Amino acid sequence: MPIINRILKDNPEKHEAFVYMYKKLNANPGEKQFYCGFHKGDPGDNYSHTSTDDDLDLDISKHNFEHEILHWGTMDEMRTKEYSILKSANARKNPEWYNKTIGAEGKSVKEIDLLSLSQMADDIKENNSYKGIQPIIKVFEKKYLRSEIKKLYTRLQVRFEDQISSNSKQISSWLDKKNVLGSIKTLYEKEKINLIVVVLEGITIIENGVVKVVDLIVGGNHTLDGTFASKHGKEIQFLIIPKDKHGLDYNSAKQLGSFLNKPDKQPGETSSEQSIIKQLVTLCEDYGHDSKSEAVLECLDLNECDPAKKTRLKKKLAILLKKNRLSNTLWKSYDNDDGRAEIEAVKNQLKLKYPNSRIFTSSSGYCEPGKSLIVMHKEIEGGMYYDKIIWILHHPTPEAEQTWTADYLPNNKKFVEMVCEAMTTKFSKIKNMDHLFFPMPTMKSDLN
Repeated sequence: MPIINRILKDNPEKHEAFVYMYKKLNANPGEKQFYCGFHKGDPGDNYSHTSTDDDLDLDISKHNFEHEILHWGTMDEMRTKEYSILKSANARKNPEWYNKTIGAEGKSVKEIDLLSLSQMADDIKENNSYKGIQPIIKVFEKKYLRSEIKKLYTRLQVRFEDQISSNSKQISSWLDKKNVLGSIKTLYEKEKINLIVVVLEGITIIENGVVKVVDLIVGGNHTLDGTFASKHGKEIQFLIIPKDKHGLDYNSAKQLGSFLNKPDKQPGETSSEQSIIKQLVTLCEDYGHDSKSEAVLECLDLNECDPAKKTRLKKKLAILLKKNRLSNTLWKSYDNDDGRAEIEAVKNQLKLKYPNSRIFTSSSGYCEPGKSLIVMHKEIEGGMYYDKIIWILHHPTPEAEQTWTADYLPNNKKFVEMVCEAMTTKFSKIKNMDHLFFPMPTMKSDLN
């Protein structure tokens, strides 16, 4: 087959599957020339395509074609990517495509067009309008401003922080200037500052188990908070976008909100990695991606992150996603105030039962019995008396528990037994010393 040009996309993350495209070169408009598919494996494993259109192989034998690897990812991610491409091209009905179906989304990875959402956000911010829709100013009674807004709209908090107080204070001070006195129009005319709150109509959400259709505020939370806090602010400028104009669901609205609230676009704030991380976590959890997904890289690009920042944020994202997955299971985490209180309660109980014990607490990943024994040895030399050493252990992940139990515990037990025996020989006041590795419960059900 005369494939005269093969374009192979790098696969640095060693993903399992790819999306590919065949393109007939020098094709005439309206004739078949495109085929898109996905495959689990490597481009060099003798795989060609799975087209059911006999014309594709026939044309490849007669014409020059280009074969390009477009994307790498998981099987589900690539299935969804193929579906997105074919759906966008209306390939099943398009005479220029060999594909007879558009496929389907993966079971766990859903379609999202981050570029379009980012461009939509940029369009709104640059023009203060969208598809011909202009903002309107609504005037409220000052004392009822907050409650009226709450009745009319649902607020979406897309940032890591609840709010950035310096931003809200700045907005409040603008509105309270003597030559402004709360007037949105005057503020723009005199200061060229255009405060705007973006609302998407007809967004379906689930709140406390109840399905609701709301008008959702996705941009302008600082404008609202600054107006609430000001003396004179009682006007809000809304850009209200109808459902038929935005066409977004709740998950895509959250991503739009993140792009509308890019940290470097806000007054007085430098780029916030925490806000970007929140956007990435939401993206992965809502659409089924992981830290290595192309969607994550695209999101980082759209947030204008440099290579070092991308690497740093991807590492943080991988840790957070893993932690979130565990928090949604029965696995018991102690890396919080409640967990630390439970450990302290166990420590007090053990101290009552073994009053002459030396107790250490640690995550199994950081438990080093050798260092603990050195600490205890120095304390005994300084006059303390112990006849038992106890390690209260908790495991951050099932993998950590497995590694500790299989690899570290057997050797540590032998080592500690030898040291305890040596202690009774060295210190005459110690007649007997033993040890205990006390594991905290690993599953939430263990506590019930």
